Amino acid sequence: MVKMNENNAYKRGQEMLDSGMYKEAVAQFDVVIREQPDSWKAMNSKGFAYQKMSKYTDAVECFDKALQINPKSVEVLNNKGVTLSMRGLYKEAIECFDMAFAVDKTSLEALNGKAIALQHMFMFKEALDVLEHAMSVDNKHPQTLLSIAVTLQKLKQYDRSIAFFKKVLAFDKANVKAWNGIGVTYQLMGDNDSAIKCFTKILNINSSEIQAWISIGFVYQKMFKFQDAFKCYKKAQKLVNGRYHHKLYDGLASCLTKLSEFDQAIEVYKQIFQYEEGKKKWDAQRSIKFVNKLKRKKAIGTLPDIMASAGVDAEEE
Repeated sequence: MVKMNENNAYKRGQEMLDSGMYKEAVAQFDVVIREQPDSWKAMNSKGFAYQKMSKYTDAVECFDKALQINPKSVEVLNNKGVTLSMRGLYKEAIECFDMAFAVDKTSLEALNGKAIALQHMFMFKEALDVLEHAMSVDNKHPQTLLSIAVTLQKLKQYDRSIAFFKKVLAFDKANVKAWNGIGVTYQLMGDNDSAIKCFTKILNINSSEIQAWISIGFVYQKMFKFQDAFKCYKKAQKLVNGRYHHKLYDGLASCLTKLSEFDQAIEVYKQIFQYEEGKKKWDAQRSIKFVNKLKRKKAIGTLPDIMASAGVDAEEE
């Protein structure tokens, strides 16, 4: 039985979690756990807060503790699967999603999580098979429709991809993920102007939508409009208000590199290295080495003119 003060701490933790105050949320969940060590819900929520902070190892540890108490919790299994997927441990993530699905054959979260992991493994046809199963459970489920659209996008079936994104918009005209997906698809088709219109549509719905600013910045980078891209990233950076956001930091560091602002780029990559784990962490380390190389070339005057105006991604080294 949860005591009143413990229940209040849990509620405060959930409110802080919803507000993006993850560190503070962890402290509240710890209050509950100290008084009630068998509170798997508090342990699960603590793990979710760590996941949001990109502390994936700590998050998985919390989920494992929650599963020791409640081994058949579909919610915890799915949360652990998502976290493992974010770490790049896709096979292990799929095992979690399969376990969750074994408990609940209607778990759309498990099916979508498995499909996303398969996408990351470039197993797009297999992902579609899983998503077709999800459609048999609920053919109007927004996340399933979005996942199908993304998978088709990866298969370069762009027209079909846009059609599925529009199915989501038919139910919810203000669905940010659908508008973003269509924008990304147009971008992949080489239609940057249509892509920007989609991302701008998102900002018309909500001017504080961080992903839209990041997406526009990315398109501007592809158009070699690096100053415009930088302005978008700075707008997004203001909106996150000091919180870590991988896509933003990654885009900002890349843009700074292309503007030959190497010292600033290195500082951003260092922050990515500090916050991330696994592949993203080592990608950041690799980028730091590459940008340092560019910095040395600039110092001795051997940086090509094209490098000074456009820059090169570390992946292109």
